[in-house]
Parts: sequence; C-alpha cells; structure tokens
Amino acid sequence: MRLVCSGLLAVALGFVAVPALASVTEPNGLSVPHDSSPEVQLYTLFQQRGENIDWQNDAHTTPNQFSPLCGFTATYVLNQAGSHFGLAWYNDTGSPPSASQLYPLVAPNSPVGTTFSGTTIKNDPNYAGGVVGFALVGGETHYTNDAYDTVCTSCSPPGPWITALIYASTATPNAYYVCFEDGPTSSSGWNNDGDFNDDVYFITGVTCNGGGQPCDTGKPGICAAGLTQCTASGTTCQELNPPAPTETCNGVDDNCNGMVDEGAMCPVGYVCDMGTCVQSCQGGEFQCAPSLACSNDGHCIDPKCVNVTCPSGQVCVMGLCKGPCDGITCPHPQVCRVGKCVDPCAGVNCPMGQVCDQGVCITGCACQPCGSGESCDSASGHCVQQSCVGVTCATGTYCSAGKCVDDCTGAVCPAGQTCKAGQCVGVPGSDAGADSGSFGPPGGSSSGASSSGGGDVDGGSDATTGNGDTFGDGRKLGGCGCRSVGDETNGGALLWAAAALALAAVRRRRSR
Repeated sequence: MRLVCSGLLAVALGFVAVPALASVTEPNGLSVPHDSSPEVQLYTLFQQRGENIDWQNDAHTTPNQFSPLCGFTATYVLNQAGSHFGLAWYNDTGSPPSASQLYPLVAPNSPVGTTFSGTTIKNDPNYAGGVVGFALVGGETHYTNDAYDTVCTSCSPPGPWITALIYASTATPNAYYVCFEDGPTSSSGWNNDGDFNDDVYFITGVTCNGGGQPCDTGKPGICAAGLTQCTASGTTCQELNPPAPTETCNGVDDNCNGMVDEGAMCPVGYVCDMGTCVQSCQGGEFQCAPSLACSNDGHCIDPKCVNVTCPSGQVCVMGLCKGPCDGITCPHPQVCRVGKCVDPCAGVNCPMGQVCDQGVCITGCACQPCGSGESCDSASGHCVQQSCVGVTCATGTYCSAGKCVDDCTGAVCPAGQTCKAGQCVGVPGSDAGADSGSFGPPGGSSSGASSSGGGDVDGGSDATTGNGDTFGDGRKLGGCGCRSVGDETNGGALLWAAAALALAAVRRRRSR
C-alpha cells in the first residue's frame, strides 16, 4: 500500500495527529513504523523469529554504519511489496556513494529466503577497510544512512526522508534487521505507507563502529570489565561478569562491593596476602624476617604497621595508609593488582578467531577493522601501530613507533623490586623479595582468596611475576597468581582476565 503526500498535505491529512508510539518521526511528522494491515507487519516477523523486539519503540535509524566481521551473512526475510528490490553495500566515507560504488549482495527479484554468505565484503578489493552501509537497489536507491536520502525541503524543518529502520537482534549476536520502504521520495513527496515491511534483510556478522572493544563499566571489581555494545545512540559498555556471591583469595573484588578479598577463606595455617594464600606466621612453623613483625592475623608486616588499621582499599606502608598501587608503574604490558604487577592476559585462552586484549577476549583484527593509525598484525591478531606491523621483538621488549623498546622502560616496580627482562623481581637482600608482605593487607586485616589459586598450597611458580615459588620472607606461595578461575574452560579464563582488568586502568594492550 502506498500513500502519497507532501509536507503541507501531510498536515491536511492529519499525519501530525498520529499517536507518537514509535521512536522515529519522518520530516512530515509521520510517526513510523505503523500498522498497515492486512500486510505482514514487523511485529509478526519478529515474533515468528523469536525476537524480543518492540517493533515501534525499538525502531531506530542508527547504527547505520557497520564493521563487517568474518561471519557476514545477508538474508532476505520479508517482502510485502509488489517489487523485489536487491541489497548492496558501500564504503561509508561520509559522502553519498555513486551508483558504481554500490556493490551487490542480494540481486533484485531474489525470492524471500535468499541468503548471501561468506567474507565477501572483507575480501572484496573494493572494501576500503572501514565501516560500510547498506542500500536497497533496483528501483530508487534507499540507504541505511538517511543522510544520503532525498531531503524534504518543503517540510518544516527540512530533513532527509527516512527510508530504512534498524533493529538490533536480541536472539543473534552481531546481527541487525534492516527494514526498508521502497517507494519514491522527492523534495515534497513521500510515496510510502510507513510500515517498513517492503523489503527486510537480516544482516549478521557485523558490529557498529566501535563495538566489541574492551571497556570499563565504572563498577567496582570484576563488574568493571566490559565490552562495548551497539545501541541506537552509539555504544555502551556492557558488563561481562556479574558479582560473585563470595570473595576468594585472588586479589580482586569478586562480589563488586569495593573491597578486595574480604572474608576470603584459605586452608588452615594459611592467610590471604596480596591475593595468594601463604603460610601464617602465627602457627609457629614459619617466622617472619627479622625486620618484619607478625600481625595478629598472621601476616608479616612492617613493625610500624602493627597497630595501624587502614580504610578499605588501602594498605599500610611504613606506618602510613596508601593505595596498594600508588606510585607503581608496571612494565609493558602488565598492570598493577593489589600491589603486584601482572599481565591481565596471562592464563587467558581465547576461542579461535579471538585474541586477548586487556584481559578480555575480543574478535581478532582479521575480522574487525582497526582504528585510525593502526593496522592488523596477522601474527598476533592485534591492531598495532602501522609502523609495527610485521615487527618481531625479543622477549622483554615490545614494538613502539616501529622500534623494539624494553618492557621496563618507565617502569616503577613495587617496593623492594626492580624491573629486569620485563618483570618486577625482588632486589637481593631486600625483605620485600619477589612478592613480600612488606605492607599489610587492604584495610589492615587478612583478606581472602579466589578460586584462581587460593587452595593450591603446595608451592609452585608465580607465573605472573616469574619470581620463583617463595616470598622474600621465606613463605611459600599458595598457588599461581596468574591462574584463571576454572582453568579448564575459556569462561573461567575470561572471568579471571576480566577481574584483572577491573583492578587496572583501562589500557590498550599492544603486540610485543
């Protein structure tokens, strides 16, 4: 069904009186989409496909630029018009594409159900490497980016006609419904009925510009780790991990209450210290170094800190309370966690096609365009500075501006440690040692342990620092601090990595 109107005629026909149920309004005041029964409407399509989509309130004109991924597909899912137009893609450069810059995906007159699949966009020599848009072709060209559509100059205020609505799928990740009206438009005419069911395509394997990147939700603890998700107005940071019911001795805030390891349990004779279960100095079998004192809760601490109780989130150093990471700048690419430098990607095993970035598994750059000034390094799967593509640096160094730089450059290690070969290691003769208890636990009380190593009391190496299996004051490590929660699964690794990210400043991890 078609409805012809101009900006003035729209008022005369009463379009401005249409209830504003939808979230999108045409320049002539028409609220879209709306029902034009007896056609099959979008709400019927979404219901049939198991989508939890409000066909009016969830209607948007954005995102209208997409980054193609390796799993790209385009499926023709609905046609409620006499014509069957086709679908094309274009490089969205900010200017309307010419006819020769529209590259076919689904041919005009294809039957509903036609599917185009493959990695054709990314492999097409016409692909410029950035974001793309989609266009209805075969009659009048209509774009997902309405800025390229015909402007209604007779409308008040003037604006481009909206010929495509975008819906994010609730059932399929990285997927969108692109719903077109296919009738002609002019500076004064809108030859469409506004239900946006003329030609509907289901696009998968795409994300909006800036989607799928590590981000900080602003919440404490493991709840801070997130990935950017596409919304109608851009991107939002979606939490990756819900709060855990209890704390465990891993040096992270598992229950997202702003306190680290509080109430975490360790085996009998052990206490939680800097995220690891270590032998208590109260049991008689272990004695602190001469320059340290044994606290009432079994930690070896600076004698000046014996009677000091620090606020939650702080530790005592030489009798003064401070943040555990204050003054520490970790070697590349490590971050500070409870006073220790750790690699947030240590122990993280990502699925095929993904790489670890800031402790979070994201789509590798082979399937996601890089940002400005960056290129894809196929060896690592990371987006790196263009001058670093193909540059291989030795262990303990990383590439910056095309040159290999020592990981220790600019590093300020925790007290009693120095940076060597990209690791913070204990200074010989220092009581601080590799991971010492030279200051007490956060809040001046013992903190507890996480399933990332709290129960392994047989020693082992500290893979996050490479410093051997004992503290500088002689206590055995309670387990590998880098081990992920549930090592046997990728999900557990992601949780541990996200927790490390939550306690670190969000920082882009580059290839070494």
